[in-house]
Amino acid sequence: MSPEPPDPSRRDQILDAAERLFAGQGFARTTIKQIGRAAGVNSALLYYYFADKDQLYREVLQRFVAGLVARTMSGSAGGGPPDRRLRAFVEAQVQTLAEHPHAPRLLVREMIDYDAAHAVAQIQHLSVTGFRRLCDLIEEGQRAGIFRDDLDPRFAAISIIAQVGWFFVARPAVRILLRQGPDGPSADVVRAFGRHAADFAVAALTAPAGRPRTTRRPPRGQSRKS
Repeated sequence: MSPEPPDPSRRDQILDAAERLFAGQGFARTTIKQIGRAAGVNSALLYYYFADKDQLYREVLQRFVAGLVARTMSGSAGGGPPDRRLRAFVEAQVQTLAEHPHAPRLLVREMIDYDAAHAVAQIQHLSVTGFRRLCDLIEEGQRAGIFRDDLDPRFAAISIIAQVGWFFVARPAVRILLRQGPDGPSADVVRAFGRHAADFAVAALTAPAGRPRTTRRPPRGQSRKS
């Protein structure tokens, strides 16, 4: 008798529990038994879906990054001016992090504890998808005279991504700063921040009216498209 096919909902249930525990305790301190208990499954069933803890950890990272890329790429696709598509990119980033509130902390742990060793493939994927799309939007706006042309698109893209990431990584501090309850910023506050972050990014990039165009020089040894 052949085994039953994997249940996608059960698999996501395990990934959700693993994401929460890895973020809270780190990779080394989290055990398969703890993950199984948090997911409501026994260890034997967990091994039916994942070969070992290392594979489970990598798939937690992969699921989050894949979702982030899909949401931001879809939100910023199509026609319309670059500033409108950039707003959609930022708001899509906020929506994705709101749905995975533990993922930002997990990524910070990964970078601090392991120098991003487990996430190299995912960061490389981001670099040629979402990050490249954001840089392209900024460059498109610069060519159209909408955005300041004295900014390095790569640095601007990092700044845009960072403001959203910090909001979620620093959730305990944000909760205090915004005088929110113990569960942190509400869904309405998160949505409001998403709109603000998009407005803030566009305002920082927008070229002042009447400002003469300049030719920005990229860092030495690097081309504008590198």
